[in-house]
Amino acid sequence: MDLSGLKNAAPNRQLFKRGAALLFSLIIIVVSYLAITKASKDANDVVAVLRVKPSEGIPAFAQLNDNLIEKYSIIRKEYTDDMVLAEDLDEVKGKLTANFLRKNTVLYKDQLIDEKPQKNEWLYQVQDDNEVLTLPYNFLEVGGDILMPGDRVRIRVTYDVDSAGGSGGNPNAVYSQSPNKVKKTEVLFDSIVVKDMLNVNSHSIYEVYKEVQKLDENKKQDVMKSKEFLKNIQPRALLLEGTTEQINKFAKYKGLDGNSFLITILSRKDSDVIVDQLPTLEKEVESWIGSDE
Repeated sequence: MDLSGLKNAAPNRQLFKRGAALLFSLIIIVVSYLAITKASKDANDVVAVLRVKPSEGIPAFAQLNDNLIEKYSIIRKEYTDDMVLAEDLDEVKGKLTANFLRKNTVLYKDQLIDEKPQKNEWLYQVQDDNEVLTLPYNFLEVGGDILMPGDRVRIRVTYDVDSAGGSGGNPNAVYSQSPNKVKKTEVLFDSIVVKDMLNVNSHSIYEVYKEVQKLDENKKQDVMKSKEFLKNIQPRALLLEGTTEQINKFAKYKGLDGNSFLITILSRKDSDVIVDQLPTLEKEVESWIGSDE
């Protein structure tokens, strides 16, 4: 058998493998060079923005100045249109933070406001002819923590009136107080909006929620897990906006003997309740209340 052909083929195959390996190495080198060049180019293509300077961060409603913010460069591909550019520094000074900002946080346009929000801002929207009524109640009898600012309620009043028969009525009849008195119930407010609620300390519950929302996430969780917070969101009184006629009607029945008020919750179909405005916060509250039981 002639093996000369096989001997000649082996060197050719080895040469081909070496050439292929060399070509592959060259491709790797070229690709790596291009990648490094592009990365270097991207690193040099930066955008100057503003970020939080203090190590403790910036609290909500703080007025921005040179001591609170600094210029910072980020890669252009990380920049978004809602970030505040360093070139806008002079325009940013004097603005207020809408919420707590952590150290090194890049400033975004929606984190800045021109003026501090008013507390109980709904009071500024009360119509000139209307008045705000405070009505104490037992929250366990009106849905517990289901009832929220923004809910619509119906309020009935029960009071004592003189019986038609007086002392000459049926001597076998059962009276709650005396033979001359009977209970009468009628609708006081057919539908009225709960503008806000007061806790045991007479503080606005809506404002309690808003204040907690301004905290950074870690602080927010610590506060909302506390017994003090859970106590502060338990309502003891309703704040209702009514017309002068409605308030006068309430005053009339409030002064009657044996009066009591029955409060029922109406559909939320056309209501704007705090639960819808702060869904994440409400979900966290429910989960923490459940875990503490």
